[in-house]
Amino acid sequence: MTGYMNVLVAVDLSPDSAFVLDKARQIAKQYGAELSLMHVMEPIAVGYTLDISGADFETLYAEVMRQSRNSLLELGASVGIAEHRLHNVLGSPAREIRNTAKEIKADLVVVGSHGKHGFELLLGSTSSGVSHGVGCDLLIVRIPGH
Repeated sequence: MTGYMNVLVAVDLSPDSAFVLDKARQIAKQYGAELSLMHVMEPIAVGYTLDISGADFETLYAEVMRQSRNSLLELGASVGIAEHRLHNVLGSPAREIRNTAKEIKADLVVVGSHGKHGFELLLGSTSSGVSHGVGCDLLIVRIPGH
């Protein structure tokens, strides 16, 4: 095995993201790999009782996407990841991570795990969802204290 050359790091932009990114950076340094960084924003679920117009939704999504893009740019810049290697998308996190990994030909995907238990585990976690169908190695980083 020649090692990893293209590592995709998926983060949720929480304070824990730095920990996950640090683990991925250690691996990238060890193998001389390129890092790509991604964040997936899940669509907002709205009940029928809410009275929000379509224009309000568009404004809300645009603002949330702008904020997450800025956070991703800041995080990427803090560790020297080129802007063209940053991916900020809207959708189902597990599916979008798998799709991006395939699209960029990643040979390793790194995600964090908050250690869900009970009912949360039954609903599924992003890391579990990524593992079903990802076409490369997957490193699930356990977040301390969770």
